Amino acid sequence: MSLLPKINLRRTFLIARRDYLGYVKTWGFWISFLLPFIFGAFGFIMATADIDLSPTQYVTVLDETGQHQDGLARMYEEMLEDSARSAMSAKAFFIQDKMKRAEFQRVLRADGTIAAQSYIKENIPDVSPNYEPPVAEFKFIDAPANSLKDLLPYLKGQSLINVDGEEAALGGAIIFKPGRDPSKPDAQYWTTNINKVDAANLADDYLQHLARESYLNPKGLTGSELDRLEALAPETTLYNPLKTVADDQGVNSSDTIPFVVATVLAFMLWLTVFSGAYMLLTSMLEEKLNKLLEMMLATTRFSEIILGKLLGVAALTLSMMAPYIIVGIVGVVGYVAFGSDQAIVKGLISAFDAKMIVFLIIYLILGYVLYGAFFIALGSLSSSMQDAQTLTTPILFILMACAAVIPLGLSAPDSPLLRIATFIPFSAPFASIVRLPSDPPIWELLLSTAFLTVLCIGTIAMAGRIFRFGVLSGAGAEIVIAWFKRVVLRRKA
Repeated sequence: MSLLPKINLRRTFLIARRDYLGYVKTWGFWISFLLPFIFGAFGFIMATADIDLSPTQYVTVLDETGQHQDGLARMYEEMLEDSARSAMSAKAFFIQDKMKRAEFQRVLRADGTIAAQSYIKENIPDVSPNYEPPVAEFKFIDAPANSLKDLLPYLKGQSLINVDGEEAALGGAIIFKPGRDPSKPDAQYWTTNINKVDAANLADDYLQHLARESYLNPKGLTGSELDRLEALAPETTLYNPLKTVADDQGVNSSDTIPFVVATVLAFMLWLTVFSGAYMLLTSMLEEKLNKLLEMMLATTRFSEIILGKLLGVAALTLSMMAPYIIVGIVGVVGYVAFGSDQAIVKGLISAFDAKMIVFLIIYLILGYVLYGAFFIALGSLSSSMQDAQTLTTPILFILMACAAVIPLGLSAPDSPLLRIATFIPFSAPFASIVRLPSDPPIWELLLSTAFLTVLCIGTIAMAGRIFRFGVLSGAGAEIVIAWFKRVVLRRKA
């Protein structure tokens, strides 16, 4: 006598196809499927259409001390230059020649954006030289009045200012009033837009700079000298004794990127398992309430229904995740092919090694089967969505606890809790994936897989019995509650 139930592959395929096409034919599926591409196209259009979603705020400075307006203006120019350098540095991504890329970055650091733009025009004509500095969040203008009292109508929007021949509203005013200490003026920021305080933050940076200069100058030092000394100070270098001397034992991005990738993949695995299992629950509940299961049982075995639903919803889940998978693959391949930071490129390549790919597939299948079988069983016992929510609450708590384990792979990969979670079948798929960059012993991964496989087989066998009982007897949550009181609490009916 065979231990495995008899399964007709044709009937199983028909059930899987029915579940898959039932969702694929809906508008909701295609909206979800196309959503990443829609948002991507929308973001590209917004970036290239020069649409300003956050208009520049016009700010004026009223310096009653006569000592701080010029210093604040210089800091503002430095802020714009830093923003311009950050925007210009993106050009390095498109420079394939390593020598030219390094020279471009040196020119940008040493001579600024204008010199870097000229270097691209003269030496790298293939890279577009067109460059526009980023739009500032705010812009300083001359004060339309000489006192706060006269500025208030502008700040309230009752009067408008003239900027390049066009009328505009005054967004804010920085006012410096004399204090007891000249190095500590009374700074105020007046605005009706209290959530947009970029100008106030710049004023705070200026006051901090002023306080540092006033402390250092009496000692014969300047802030620029201090910055230069700090730049010359040595930094601690990280080394990994597990790396070979030939590969350079120093730690860089190539060593940390695999941990980031593993954490992202574990979250994606968790999301895939959760969404697939929950769709199985709703599908089972819908067919039970509509009496479709009884009709299917006239020509189909229980085992074929369970297997067909697992396969159908698995295909559906992978279809829904396909856009994100495609975007991720294109992004990784694109950076590996054209990325300028070779350490990150090396880290991405090492993150997607054979061990990661093989175990990711194994844990995806086993994790989906484990939780899917649970949700199928609970769906067959539910007679309403309220019953389903009650019965699935413990499983959802387990899934939430598993999600909380995933960040440990990034922050504390040596955590004993993470290692213990590897051998607990419910959390094994996620904990094992985030541990892979730490290169755990292969026997731990194999033992974890064995535990998970055994629990999957037991869960499928249990789900088949519960499914048969729930469908044929019409059992609901009250049956489970009665069993719990009778068996666990030892209460008489």
